[in-house]
Amino acid sequence: MLACTEMITICLQSAKHDHHRKQQQLQQKNQNQGISIFQDIFRRADKNDDGKLSLEEFQSYFADGILTPEQMQELFYSIDRQQTDNLDTDKLSEYFSPHLGEYLNVLSALEKLNVAILKAMDKTKEV
Repeated sequence: MLACTEMITICLQSAKHDHHRKQQQLQQKNQNQGISIFQDIFRRADKNDDGKLSLEEFQSYFADGILTPEQMQELFYSIDRQQTDNLDTDKLSEYFSPHLGEYLNVLSALEKLNVAILKAMDKTKEV
């Protein structure tokens, strides 16, 4: 039979483990939400809707005057490690996700806001 202090310790550890697991699930959910809007951005860059970005689509969409065309090409090929001459949204997300930091929370919030707006618009249409 367990002593009272042992039972309390087990309960506290179990609660701590459950809390940690729930926090991880919440972080994963937020990350997935942030990443899906991130992927939507990449889909917009895919002008011919073939599910991947060519170098031309990549340069056209992401050119902002900061990187030169040569630097953009270098970035493209550093992401395209298998040298397929195209990037799919998964490759782009995989490459850029680790660099999002706190912006992942921003993207997640934007996605939630977008969903709320769409729901409100649907409700307005019904009325």
